[in-house]
Amino acid sequence: MNISLRTLLTESLRSVCSGALSSLLLLSPGTAQESREPRDRELIRQLQDADKQVRGRAVEEIKKRGGEAKAAVPALIQLLKDQDGDLRKGAAEALGRIGPEAAGAVPALTDALKDDNAQVRSNAAFALGQIGLKAGPAVPALNELLKDQNPWARGSAAYALGRVGGDVKASVPALTGLLKDQNESVRRDASEALGRIGADAKAAAPALIVLLKDGSSSVRRYAAEALGRIGSAAAVPALIASLRDQEFVVRLHSAYALSRIGVEPKEAVAVWTESLKDQNEHLRSYAADELGNIGPGAVEAAPALIRSLKDQDRFVRISAAKALGKIGVGARDSVPALMELLKDAEPLVRVNAVTALGEMGSEAKMAIPALTELLNDQAQVVRPAAAGAISKINSRGTKLQ
Repeated sequence: MNISLRTLLTESLRSVCSGALSSLLLLSPGTAQESREPRDRELIRQLQDADKQVRGRAVEEIKKRGGEAKAAVPALIQLLKDQDGDLRKGAAEALGRIGPEAAGAVPALTDALKDDNAQVRSNAAFALGQIGLKAGPAVPALNELLKDQNPWARGSAAYALGRVGGDVKASVPALTGLLKDQNESVRRDASEALGRIGADAKAAAPALIVLLKDGSSSVRRYAAEALGRIGSAAAVPALIASLRDQEFVVRLHSAYALSRIGVEPKEAVAVWTESLKDQNEHLRSYAADELGNIGPGAVEAAPALIRSLKDQDRFVRISAAKALGKIGVGARDSVPALMELLKDAEPLVRVNAVTALGEMGSEAKMAIPALTELLNDQAQVVRPAAAGAISKINSRGTKLQ
């Protein structure tokens, strides 16, 4: 019987497709996990190998795999008792990389906080922080480690106390003391930990306020963030002063902290109006957003916001337009500038200018011809916004504010 070439090709293709489909089915999550099991078993075997270098390579591989290597936790726990300090250090780091899945290692890591090797102590503390809320039982030992002579150990203990569960309120005095530590990283880690503890760390606020003038911008940044998380109203004047810090990241986190704490509206308007002049576009945009959040009460900022409509950064222009819309008819003087913004090259800028004009009600009637042209705008998002703004302008009477 003759078999045509077409038939042979068809049968071959069917066979290939069938094999490919079988391979895809084998790649299901359950099967993928099963395919890792032989590799896990091999890594665990290597962790117990008599050769130090073999054990070391296995540790490095587990570090790369992170949570996927959770099966290795018992073997890593045993490695924390290895005679070689580097391997103990690596085992602690690997357990941290595994994260919450390594919760079973908390007792062993807690014991490792007393290791003779400072780097092992530091890595064990850091790993407890990475495990997180399930590492609460380690709090007393971490409090002791805050007194360690090694700065990396002290810093890692502070880092962990900001992330583990348990009663960390008792850690506040010792963490506050570390705000005066000679080591910059320790001061930073202690600041961050106090911020994570939150309102229960209110007693640390005076010391954190002092750190807003620290020589390290990283320390100043975390001190500002901590004060915001703690909610210290007493820190408001110092945080306002930090809005003039030479480092942008400090200014930005001072701004975040002020928003979190809350500032009396009249003072807030002055603060955010000043920040509209900041050198960094992110902070200028944030300041405009905050003025918008105040709403009609920010009417005194309208002239500055109108100037911001010409900002080189599109997000600042967007935020300024939004803020003017939220202020409403009290910002009626912004109508001509908002009309100019209808010609902006950025669709999102145009749509926010359109929306702001709609919020002005009948005060924006002069903008109707320009808005009518936008009913045919190339950007789909602009067209319905223009129709909505025209409707609002025609239907609303002026409400003086």
